[in-house]
Amino acid sequence: MRNRVILIFALNLCFLQGFSQKSYFGGGVAFGNTFSAMSADNIPGCWKTGITAGLFGNVKLVDNYNVRMLLQLDMNFTIKGTRSKPNFGVKGLARKDKHSTSLGYIEFPLLLRFRFNSIKTDNDGVWLDLGPSIGFLLYQRTVQRHHISTPAGTGSWSDVWDDYYGLNRFEFSFLAGITYVFKRHHGLSLRFSHSLIPVGIPEQEVTTGILKKHYNSTFYFVYSFQF
Repeated sequence: MRNRVILIFALNLCFLQGFSQKSYFGGGVAFGNTFSAMSADNIPGCWKTGITAGLFGNVKLVDNYNVRMLLQLDMNFTIKGTRSKPNFGVKGLARKDKHSTSLGYIEFPLLLRFRFNSIKTDNDGVWLDLGPSIGFLLYQRTVQRHHISTPAGTGSWSDVWDDYYGLNRFEFSFLAGITYVFKRHHGLSLRFSHSLIPVGIPEQEVTTGILKKHYNSTFYFVYSFQF
């Protein structure tokens, strides 16, 4: 898997370099936090926090006084998933039941980045980012914490680790966001991605008989540095 990932990223960088010919070609590093959720899991809100980090390369497509446009390829390791809402009871005691699923992906977003009314060759300003993303699932881990009552009424905890979801190894999603670039090299991005095809094998709801399809929804807050 590792060799395949490296090969995919290298081939795509070669594609960008071929696309650029003699025009501008740049790259850099990025890292940040994710806030994610999984649909149809009966857990509302993006309470699952994770990390994202990786590399990117981009090539200039259009550069004039009206619009500036780049084509960018990222390669990121990203942790997504789902988690029950933090809920603290009397005297800071944790909620009785807890659910958390962590999903580790290698992602390859291919983004069209553009800004209007730009000063030629100047990176500073607000950019719009749009494009598809392909992800490969590296691992999944689920923990279920159940509260068990005792005759004395005090209760105890029971942790269960398992692969709760039957997930696909492949994710295809769409990503959109904005990036503010300052001092030419530094960027702060707020992005959102949503799976276009189910990431999990549909489950049948016991009470209604409806098939539940699982989709990832993820917010990214990322700092990037372009060399």
